[in-house]
Amino acid sequence: MFMDWVKLARLQNAAVAAGGVWLGHACLPGPVAWRAAGLGSLAMALLAAAGNMHNDFHDLAADRVNRPDRPLPSGRIAPRSALAAAILLYAAAVATGTALGPSEGFLTAGMGLLLWIYNAQLKGTPVWGNLAVSLLCALSIYLPELGRHPDFTLMPILFAFFTTLAREVAKDAEDVDGDRAQGAVTLPIRWGMGTAKAMVGCCCGLVLLMLPVPYLRLGYHVGYPLAAAAGCLPLLALVLAGLRAPQPAWGPMQKRLKGLMLAGMVAIVLGVRF
Repeated sequence: MFMDWVKLARLQNAAVAAGGVWLGHACLPGPVAWRAAGLGSLAMALLAAAGNMHNDFHDLAADRVNRPDRPLPSGRIAPRSALAAAILLYAAAVATGTALGPSEGFLTAGMGLLLWIYNAQLKGTPVWGNLAVSLLCALSIYLPELGRHPDFTLMPILFAFFTTLAREVAKDAEDVDGDRAQGAVTLPIRWGMGTAKAMVGCCCGLVLLMLPVPYLRLGYHVGYPLAAAAGCLPLLALVLAGLRAPQPAWGPMQKRLKGLMLAGMVAIVLGVRF
């Protein structure tokens, strides 16, 4: 039962959300504010876990088709229990964000509201749901620089936004059958797989164009281009090559895009701190 709750919360995704806060702090000049980074990362991890549970509650019909082994469609966890746990985690995330300060608490609450609306209404809509998740990912990186122009976090924000947008569209393409069963109208359902491929390709192209900017224009250390070349470029090449297939393997592609996100985070930390 415990592992079912861990699976429902998707702790690996929560860890990525928490890592976004640490990434934002790493990009700021001077020593890392450890207390702020710890509280901020905890708030984002709680928010991500809440959103994941809430998402599975709303996706129950689709998951019976796409992922019948998940805790809710398999019956191992009751949907009402998942919803109650999600609400508690939403509240805990806002309380933790507020411990950082009123502005941070307000932002966390706003992100929680957007995540709730996404799960309840936007997820089954073309583009808007994808943009909402991408914005949430970007805001976790901006949190440490909240209240100022994102001079130091802008490039990581853009990298996270477009990488997440590509992955969200790829996930929608992978889940077409279940989404149709639930009545959702995602981008590939509304405009076809060709449009989905074009969207993922455009986002990856923008990421590719952005990759050299931190080293050439922002003064990142040499560790950044080395790590980006070793980690980001091969994954981008695999995704772009996969898009050329008549029927792309969307499952492996969205996992590669998640790997691209992690590889980019590592490269940025190496570029600003080492």
